[in-house]
Amino acid sequence: MRNFTKILVIVSCIMFSCGISSFAQQNNLQNISTPEFSKMDKDQSGLISSTEMQTYQENKFNELDKDKSGDLEANELAVDTTKMYQPADKDMNNKVTKQESSSQFKEYFQQMDKNKDGQISEAEYTDNWKLIERF
Repeated sequence: MRNFTKILVIVSCIMFSCGISSFAQQNNLQNISTPEFSKMDKDQSGLISSTEMQTYQENKFNELDKDKSGDLEANELAVDTTKMYQPADKDMNNKVTKQESSSQFKEYFQQMDKNKDGQISEAEYTDNWKLIERF
């Protein structure tokens, strides 16, 4: 009986901890993804067009480029809470050019547009971030 109680307590702790972890991940996803989706969806259609994605990318890039050098340096990338620009550094020189940024966002758009209709729904956008947060 004593071993059974210990096992029950351990299993309960594991289940409780998994529940908290799942809730935290879901809550974190909502805090990151949904506001950015809304910022991209300028016409509030519930869909992001490639033009809206490009406009968002250009505006965000310019906002992050504090020294107006035309590149995002490591210190500028560090303040990017979306972490959307870091994979753009294809040549691994610790800076992201406008061209690298534009190419990365085109890749993002193609990856997220699962049904290939030329638009990203909020579900497609959120599913993409769920996949990324697993890793």
